[in-house]
Amino acid sequence: MVFFGLRIVAVPPHARAGITVLLTWLYILVAGAPPSAIRAGVVATFVLAAKPLRRQVSSLHFMTTMLAAVLAYNPLLVYSTGFQLSVAAVFGILLLREPLNALVEGTVLRPFDEPPRAVSNLISVSLAAQVSTAPIGAATFDEVSTVGVFTNLIAVPISGPILTLGLLGSLLGNVAPFPAYPLNACNGFLVTLLIAVARFASSLPFATSTTPGVTSHLVALFYATCIPIVAAARAFRPETRPLWAALLLLWTTLWLVLVGSGST
Repeated sequence: MVFFGLRIVAVPPHARAGITVLLTWLYILVAGAPPSAIRAGVVATFVLAAKPLRRQVSSLHFMTTMLAAVLAYNPLLVYSTGFQLSVAAVFGILLLREPLNALVEGTVLRPFDEPPRAVSNLISVSLAAQVSTAPIGAATFDEVSTVGVFTNLIAVPISGPILTLGLLGSLLGNVAPFPAYPLNACNGFLVTLLIAVARFASSLPFATSTTPGVTSHLVALFYATCIPIVAAARAFRPETRPLWAALLLLWTTLWLVLVGSGST
Protein backbone atom coordinates (compact mmCIF):
# COMPACT_ATOMS: atom_id res chain seq x y z
CA MET A 1 0.00 0.00 0.00
CA VAL A 2 2.83 2.39 0.90
CA PHE A 3 4.87 1.51 -2.19
CA PHE A 4 2.05 2.05 -4.67
CA GLY A 5 0.83 5.13 -2.80
CA LEU A 6 4.27 6.69 -3.18
CA ARG A 7 4.33 5.79 -6.85
CA ILE A 8 0.99 7.52 -7.41
CA VAL A 9 2.41 10.77 -6.02
CA ALA A 10 5.52 10.38 -8.22
CA VAL A 11 8.13 9.77 -5.53
CA PRO A 12 11.45 8.78 -7.22
CA PRO A 13 11.99 4.97 -7.40
CA HIS A 14 15.05 4.81 -5.10
CA ALA A 15 13.40 6.99 -2.46
CA ARG A 16 10.19 5.00 -2.82
CA ALA A 17 12.01 1.75 -2.15
CA GLY A 18 13.90 3.20 0.82
CA ILE A 19 10.79 4.66 2.47
CA THR A 20 8.85 1.43 1.97
CA VAL A 21 11.65 -0.67 3.51
CA LEU A 22 11.86 1.71 6.48
CA LEU A 23 8.11 1.61 7.12
CA THR A 24 8.02 -2.16 6.59
CA TRP A 25 10.51 -2.75 9.39
CA LEU A 26 8.78 -0.18 11.59
CA TYR A 27 5.55 -2.13 11.12
CA ILE A 28 7.33 -5.41 11.92
CA LEU A 29 8.69 -3.95 15.18
CA VAL A 30 5.30 -2.56 16.15
CA ALA A 31 3.75 -5.97 15.42
CA GLY A 32 6.19 -7.61 17.85
CA ALA A 33 8.56 -8.99 15.20
CA PRO A 34 6.99 -12.47 14.85
CA PRO A 35 9.08 -14.94 12.82
CA SER A 36 6.67 -14.91 9.87
CA ALA A 37 6.86 -11.10 9.66
CA ILE A 38 10.68 -11.16 9.85
CA ARG A 39 10.73 -13.64 6.98
CA ALA A 40 8.45 -11.44 4.91
CA GLY A 41 10.39 -8.31 5.84
CA VAL A 42 13.74 -9.74 4.76
CA VAL A 43 12.36 -10.91 1.40
CA ALA A 44 10.54 -7.59 0.86
CA THR A 45 13.80 -5.76 1.56
CA PHE A 46 15.64 -7.91 -1.01
CA VAL A 47 12.93 -7.34 -3.62
CA LEU A 48 12.77 -3.57 -3.07
CA ALA A 49 16.56 -3.23 -3.03
CA ALA A 50 17.05 -5.27 -6.21
CA LYS A 51 16.25 -2.48 -8.67
CA PRO A 52 18.35 0.26 -7.00
CA LEU A 53 21.25 -2.21 -6.78
CA ARG A 54 20.61 -3.36 -10.38
CA ARG A 55 20.04 -6.97 -9.48
CA GLN A 56 17.51 -9.38 -10.97
CA VAL A 57 14.50 -10.44 -8.93
CA SER A 58 14.59 -14.18 -8.24
CA SER A 59 11.99 -15.37 -5.74
CA LEU A 60 13.70 -18.68 -4.96
CA HIS A 61 17.08 -16.98 -4.63
CA PHE A 62 15.65 -14.40 -2.25
CA MET A 63 13.91 -17.05 -0.18
CA THR A 64 17.02 -19.21 0.23
CA THR A 65 19.13 -16.15 1.01
CA MET A 66 16.55 -15.00 3.54
CA LEU A 67 16.55 -18.43 5.16
CA ALA A 68 20.33 -18.42 5.50
CA ALA A 69 20.46 -14.84 6.80
CA VAL A 70 17.64 -15.18 9.35
CA LEU A 71 18.83 -18.54 10.70
CA ALA A 72 22.41 -17.26 10.89
CA TYR A 73 21.12 -14.42 13.08
CA ASN A 74 18.86 -16.65 15.19
CA PRO A 75 19.26 -20.42 14.61
CA LEU A 76 16.58 -21.15 17.23
CA LEU A 77 13.93 -19.93 14.79
CA VAL A 78 14.16 -23.33 13.15
CA TYR A 79 12.16 -24.62 16.14
CA SER A 80 9.47 -21.94 15.76
CA THR A 81 6.25 -23.39 14.36
CA GLY A 82 5.26 -20.00 12.93
CA PHE A 83 8.55 -19.71 11.09
CA GLN A 84 8.33 -23.28 9.81
CA LEU A 85 4.80 -22.78 8.50
CA SER A 86 5.63 -19.42 6.94
CA VAL A 87 8.73 -20.66 5.11
CA ALA A 88 7.09 -23.93 4.02
CA ALA A 89 4.03 -22.09 2.69
CA VAL A 90 6.07 -19.62 0.64
CA PHE A 91 8.38 -22.29 -0.78
CA GLY A 92 5.32 -24.38 -1.59
CA ILE A 93 3.68 -21.49 -3.44
CA LEU A 94 6.86 -20.74 -5.40
CA LEU A 95 7.46 -24.37 -6.39
CA LEU A 96 3.96 -25.83 -6.68
CA ARG A 97 1.70 -23.03 -7.87
CA GLU A 98 2.31 -23.46 -11.61
CA PRO A 99 1.78 -27.27 -11.74
CA LEU A 100 -1.27 -27.02 -9.50
CA ASN A 101 -2.62 -24.13 -11.54
CA ALA A 102 -2.33 -26.22 -14.70
CA LEU A 103 -4.21 -29.05 -12.96
CA VAL A 104 -6.95 -26.74 -11.65
CA GLU A 105 -7.50 -25.12 -15.04
CA GLY A 106 -7.56 -28.52 -16.74
CA THR A 107 -10.00 -30.15 -14.31
CA VAL A 108 -11.96 -27.91 -11.92
CA LEU A 109 -12.26 -24.96 -14.33
CA ARG A 110 -12.28 -26.98 -17.54
CA PRO A 111 -15.97 -26.27 -18.34
CA PHE A 112 -15.11 -22.57 -18.72
CA ASP A 113 -13.96 -21.45 -22.17
CA GLU A 114 -11.64 -18.95 -20.53
CA PRO A 115 -10.96 -19.99 -16.91
CA PRO A 116 -10.99 -16.99 -14.56
CA ARG A 117 -7.30 -16.45 -13.86
CA ALA A 118 -7.88 -14.94 -10.43
CA VAL A 119 -9.91 -17.96 -9.28
CA SER A 120 -7.45 -20.53 -10.63
CA ASN A 121 -4.54 -18.68 -9.03
CA LEU A 122 -6.33 -18.47 -5.69
CA ILE A 123 -7.15 -22.18 -5.68
CA SER A 124 -3.65 -23.22 -6.76
CA VAL A 125 -1.94 -20.95 -4.23
CA SER A 126 -4.18 -22.28 -1.45
CA LEU A 127 -3.50 -25.86 -2.51
CA ALA A 128 0.25 -25.21 -2.67
CA ALA A 129 0.31 -23.72 0.81
CA GLN A 130 -1.92 -26.49 2.17
CA VAL A 131 0.25 -29.28 0.74
CA SER A 132 3.56 -27.77 1.82
CA THR A 133 2.46 -27.08 5.40
CA ALA A 134 0.39 -30.24 5.98
CA PRO A 135 3.22 -32.29 7.61
CA ILE A 136 4.17 -29.45 9.96
CA GLY A 137 0.57 -28.97 11.03
CA ALA A 138 0.11 -32.72 11.45
CA ALA A 139 3.20 -33.04 13.66
CA THR A 140 2.57 -29.88 15.69
CA PHE A 141 -1.21 -29.74 16.11
CA ASP A 142 -2.12 -33.42 15.60
CA GLU A 143 -4.59 -32.46 12.89
CA VAL A 144 -4.69 -31.06 9.36
CA SER A 145 -7.39 -28.87 7.86
CA THR A 146 -9.23 -30.41 4.94
CA VAL A 147 -11.41 -27.38 4.15
CA GLY A 148 -8.75 -24.66 4.13
CA VAL A 149 -8.52 -24.55 0.34
CA PHE A 150 -12.25 -23.82 0.06
CA THR A 151 -12.47 -21.33 2.92
CA ASN A 152 -9.48 -19.46 1.48
CA LEU A 153 -11.61 -18.61 -1.55
CA ILE A 154 -13.44 -16.21 0.78
CA ALA A 155 -10.88 -15.55 3.51
CA VAL A 156 -7.91 -14.57 1.34
CA PRO A 157 -9.66 -11.88 -0.78
CA ILE A 158 -11.07 -10.11 2.30
CA SER A 159 -7.97 -10.38 4.50
CA GLY A 160 -6.12 -7.77 2.42
CA PRO A 161 -8.89 -5.15 2.75
CA ILE A 162 -9.15 -5.95 6.48
CA LEU A 163 -5.47 -5.13 6.97
CA THR A 164 -5.63 -2.02 4.77
CA LEU A 165 -8.79 -0.64 6.38
CA GLY A 166 -7.43 -1.42 9.84
CA LEU A 167 -4.23 0.49 9.18
CA LEU A 168 -6.05 3.43 7.63
CA GLY A 169 -8.57 3.50 10.47
CA SER A 170 -5.81 3.47 13.08
CA LEU A 171 -3.89 6.28 11.40
CA LEU A 172 -6.95 8.40 10.70
CA GLY A 173 -8.37 7.79 14.17
CA ASN A 174 -5.34 9.42 15.77
CA VAL A 175 -5.77 12.54 13.62
CA ALA A 176 -9.52 12.90 13.10
CA PRO A 177 -11.57 10.24 14.93
CA PHE A 178 -14.93 10.97 13.29
CA PRO A 179 -13.94 10.08 9.67
CA ALA A 180 -12.41 6.83 11.00
CA TYR A 181 -15.83 5.49 12.05
CA PRO A 182 -17.00 4.55 8.52
CA LEU A 183 -13.70 2.79 7.84
CA ASN A 184 -13.92 0.84 11.08
CA ALA A 185 -17.57 -0.03 10.42
CA CYS A 186 -16.69 -1.47 7.01
CA ASN A 187 -13.75 -3.29 8.52
CA GLY A 188 -15.93 -4.64 11.31
CA PHE A 189 -18.29 -6.15 8.74
CA LEU A 190 -15.40 -7.86 6.94
CA VAL A 191 -13.93 -9.18 10.19
CA THR A 192 -17.36 -10.52 11.21
CA LEU A 193 -17.65 -12.23 7.84
CA LEU A 194 -14.17 -13.75 8.21
CA ILE A 195 -15.01 -15.07 11.69
CA ALA A 196 -18.31 -16.50 10.44
CA VAL A 197 -16.54 -18.33 7.60
CA ALA A 198 -13.96 -19.76 10.02
CA ARG A 199 -16.61 -20.91 12.50
CA PHE A 200 -18.80 -22.48 9.83
CA ALA A 201 -15.86 -24.30 8.22
CA SER A 202 -14.56 -25.59 11.55
CA SER A 203 -18.01 -26.89 12.49
CA LEU A 204 -18.17 -29.22 9.49
CA PRO A 205 -17.70 -32.90 10.44
CA PHE A 206 -14.91 -33.34 7.87
CA ALA A 207 -13.15 -30.04 8.61
CA THR A 208 -9.98 -31.69 9.92
CA SER A 209 -8.07 -34.92 9.64
CA THR A 210 -6.73 -36.17 12.97
CA THR A 211 -3.03 -37.12 12.88
CA PRO A 212 -1.71 -37.73 16.42
CA GLY A 213 1.77 -39.15 16.89
CA VAL A 214 3.37 -37.90 13.66
CA THR A 215 7.15 -38.11 14.05
CA SER A 216 9.92 -36.11 12.42
CA HIS A 217 10.79 -39.18 10.34
CA LEU A 218 7.33 -39.20 8.79
CA VAL A 219 7.60 -35.48 8.06
CA ALA A 220 11.00 -36.05 6.42
CA LEU A 221 9.52 -38.91 4.39
CA PHE A 222 6.78 -36.65 3.06
CA TYR A 223 9.14 -33.91 1.89
CA ALA A 224 11.73 -36.38 0.57
CA THR A 225 9.07 -37.95 -1.67
CA CYS A 226 7.86 -34.54 -2.83
CA ILE A 227 11.33 -33.51 -4.06
CA PRO A 228 11.51 -35.79 -7.15
CA ILE A 229 7.88 -34.97 -8.04
CA VAL A 230 8.53 -31.22 -7.90
CA ALA A 231 11.82 -31.62 -9.77
CA ALA A 232 10.06 -33.58 -12.53
CA ALA A 233 7.33 -30.95 -12.81
CA ARG A 234 9.97 -28.28 -13.36
CA ALA A 235 12.23 -30.36 -15.63
CA PHE A 236 9.75 -31.90 -18.05
CA ARG A 237 7.53 -30.20 -20.60
CA PRO A 238 4.84 -27.79 -19.30
CA GLU A 239 2.17 -30.08 -20.79
CA THR A 240 3.01 -32.73 -18.18
CA ARG A 241 2.54 -30.41 -15.20
CA PRO A 242 -1.05 -31.51 -14.45
CA LEU A 243 0.15 -35.11 -14.20
CA TRP A 244 2.86 -34.28 -11.65
CA ALA A 245 0.48 -32.04 -9.72
CA ALA A 246 -2.08 -34.86 -9.54
CA LEU A 247 0.65 -37.22 -8.35
CA LEU A 248 1.64 -34.74 -5.65
CA LEU A 249 -1.95 -34.42 -4.39
CA LEU A 250 -2.31 -38.20 -4.46
CA TRP A 251 0.86 -38.61 -2.37
CA THR A 252 -0.32 -35.95 0.12
CA THR A 253 -3.67 -37.71 0.52
CA LEU A 254 -2.00 -41.11 0.87
CA TRP A 255 0.44 -39.75 3.48
CA LEU A 256 -2.39 -38.24 5.54
CA VAL A 257 -4.36 -41.49 5.37
CA LEU A 258 -1.32 -43.51 6.41
CA VAL A 259 -0.37 -41.30 9.36
CA GLY A 260 -4.02 -41.07 10.40
CA SER A 261 -4.61 -44.83 10.28
CA GLY A 262 -1.22 -45.56 11.85
CA SER A 263 -1.96 -43.39 14.85
CA THR A 264 -5.33 -45.06 15.45
